[in-house]
Amino acid sequence: MDTEPDALTKMIKSTTIDFSDTFSEVKVFSHTRTHSAKTFIPRFEEETWASILYIERGNFQIRYETGEYLQPKGGTFYYHPPRSVKYQTEDRTITPYSMYHLAVDPAQTCPSLFSSQTSMQDIEGKFPDIPFVSQAPPLMVSSFKTIFAEYEGQKPGHMIQIENSIRQILISAIRGVTEIGDNHEERKIYMEKIDRFLEQNVEFMGPVEQLFEVLGVSRSSGYALFHTSFGISPKEYILRRKVVLAKEMLQHGQDISSIAFDLGFSSSQNFATTFKKLTCCTPSDYRKRTVSAK
Repeated sequence: MDTEPDALTKMIKSTTIDFSDTFSEVKVFSHTRTHSAKTFIPRFEEETWASILYIERGNFQIRYETGEYLQPKGGTFYYHPPRSVKYQTEDRTITPYSMYHLAVDPAQTCPSLFSSQTSMQDIEGKFPDIPFVSQAPPLMVSSFKTIFAEYEGQKPGHMIQIENSIRQILISAIRGVTEIGDNHEERKIYMEKIDRFLEQNVEFMGPVEQLFEVLGVSRSSGYALFHTSFGISPKEYILRRKVVLAKEMLQHGQDISSIAFDLGFSSSQNFATTFKKLTCCTPSDYRKRTVSAK
């Protein structure tokens, strides 16, 4: 067990356990805490790793390339899926924090944690592919603390208890994304509600939390719904719908400035930038192309 010296700030304390010789899948296991607000940037360099951050105390804001953000806080856990490094752009603390971090590599070629029949049924192949925040279940909380206590105590059979606790953390995280479930008809009803709302409010640009209020679901469930149904974020879904409407407006000869205003963009330049990003051509080029095709 390694503890960082306080020489750096005397405010940040991080305790790490190296399980690489025992459980090859476990890449990070740590507990970090501060007594004052400090910037924290968890490392997700390895795209095959799945990370579970249990926030015992504190308040985070995790931003993504698409502009959305998640806000883990005390009593919740943040799940960062394998192969999603592209999502994370910035993580910052707002308050003093205490946080546990478990990172595993489900693609490990010589697994030990996932080798039993029970663990294969409960864990293998079931890691969610979207990031989310959910309330930390009591069993996850106790498992994180049990691992540190067992490792420090070194009592007979302590590694068996640690192994079971690590598995329990993973199982708890996997189950955390199931609030909405995989029912296709249920998802269809949710998306119909969203489409009706966006049709009636074509200028709507956010915040996306308002969509979740329309659906009556939590923030994490709302993001899960969009990623499961479309494979994109709520913000991108809104923008793609606007581009479809913009194409129709351009075909009918409406000028670019009024299109940008009607669809809720902050400026015609902002509209043109978004349009080009999603269609690979400018609004003007698109209009010329459709006119010449008639």
